[in-house]
Amino acid sequence: MTNYNDYDEHTWIATIVGAHGIKGAIKARYVTNAPEYYLEKKTFFIEKDEILSPLDIIRIYESKNCWIILFDEINSRNEAEVIKGSRLLLPDNQLKPLENNEIFLHKIIGCRVEDQKGKILGKITDVMETGANNVYEVSNGSSAFLVPDVTHVVLELNVATQRMIIDPLPGLIDTS
Repeated sequence: MTNYNDYDEHTWIATIVGAHGIKGAIKARYVTNAPEYYLEKKTFFIEKDEILSPLDIIRIYESKNCWIILFDEINSRNEAEVIKGSRLLLPDNQLKPLENNEIFLHKIIGCRVEDQKGKILGKITDVMETGANNVYEVSNGSSAFLVPDVTHVVLELNVATQRMIIDPLPGLIDTS
């Protein structure tokens, strides 16, 4: 399962996947469909032991679906290696504004899933991006099932109320 741990005012934007070069630059795999929007940022926050600390950006550029970032506070390859696996976050007010009908995928983790009659089927525990459409993993504690994000299955999604209404495909949910 993807760890979408969310903070009240910060959102995960990238994960450090390794060091880059000998001067302390890092390679970070971003989780955004608009990476160029963030190239002008001056600070990211690093998550270490559930504590957020600011890192000042000296240089950032995009390379092969990642960012290469040189931070003021990281001065050697060894220091960069130590933070491998850490997440980078931004304050929510610095995120790219959403277009109509766009949502931040991590905001739907935990949404209650119901059928058309109001029967609670479980909660969304993960989101998988497949290319054609997203697929939601829904768990009810004893079992889990996958819900494709297609209009004839997902009838309504309200992020504000944390509620999704679906018309389950035959065989989608194990009723045994």
